[in-house]
Amino acid sequence: MGDDLTDVVIMRRVGLSVATANARPEVKRSAKMVTEAEGGSGAVREVIELILKAQGVWDELLKKYEVTLSE
Repeated sequence: MGDDLTDVVIMRRVGLSVATANARPEVKRSAKMVTEAEGGSGAVREVIELILKAQGVWDELLKKYEVTLSE
């Protein structure tokens, strides 16, 4: 996950490269995904939730914290 030019080198070597919404345009073009949130405003949390949902553990995690799935 990155937002500046120095991050691109690493982003090209990982399986899921992510740029924040406020990343430089060059970084966004190098990323497989761009977050809706800006860096420092929930971008990492956005990606973590995406991964947990993809792994199928999100609903169980919400139950653990007694969060209702729908109201």
